[in-house]
Amino acid sequence: MTGEMSVETGPKGQGPRIGYYARLSAAQLEMSALAAMQYRVGFWTEGVLGMVWSALGIAPLFVAVEHLGSVKGWGRWELVVLTGCFTLLSGLFGALLQPSLLESMNHIRRGTLDYLLLRPADALALCLTCSFRPWRLIEALGGVALIVAGLAMLGRVPGPEDILAAGATGVAGFVALYAFGVMVLCASFKAMQLQSLTYLMEALLDFGRWPAQVFPVALRVVFTFVVPLLVMTSYPAEALLGRLPWATIGQLAAVSAGLMLVARGLWRRSIRGYTSASS
Repeated sequence: MTGEMSVETGPKGQGPRIGYYARLSAAQLEMSALAAMQYRVGFWTEGVLGMVWSALGIAPLFVAVEHLGSVKGWGRWELVVLTGCFTLLSGLFGALLQPSLLESMNHIRRGTLDYLLLRPADALALCLTCSFRPWRLIEALGGVALIVAGLAMLGRVPGPEDILAAGATGVAGFVALYAFGVMVLCASFKAMQLQSLTYLMEALLDFGRWPAQVFPVALRVVFTFVVPLLVMTSYPAEALLGRLPWATIGQLAAVSAGLMLVARGLWRRSIRGYTSASS
């Protein structure tokens, strides 16, 4: 049995449907939350510790501001907004994407991916929503709190256009993050012991703690158009601060869409060569 049995359409052959997969993801998240809440102390401890650990990333930025006055034009509270965007992204990655990647990689390694491929739904969507860690959403909420606190200390209330720009940039960043997750998942079809790559992704995200202007031009291009880490953190923060032009947002959206198309193509190619344990 090979990956040719993959079902690339939604239920009843009607093609992928966003509403259906949203309900599927919500049901899976609810089940994960109910399971996690059986150990409530652990649930809240893990969530709060994750939030505190991410928030501590402000410390080196504050030290830099103390000695330099600003970090490439970013003041103390602007950096808090940036750290909030990073913490929000880190929490969402740890809650929604990383556990699904690890679970799907385990299925590939054991040859039991059939469990997902035989369901009447898009196989890739199922792989990306098969496991969640809901306590990491506490960390994401901490990120939102940091963003609100930073903006409040700056005395800035983002207008509708700023919020729309930040939302569009954040969605583009999250799409790019999922695209890289799919690429990592595809790599596991060739080398079975690649679970550590998901932790490498998390380590790479740490670069998002710093403003885009800190990096040399060459690295800034790489982190924007090749490995778009800055799309996920620095640019949403700039949008909230009202200094990101819409032309740049359009470019970022195009990059993210292109990455997802490439990732989808790699998935289709990889799944065709999959051999199950029952073959």
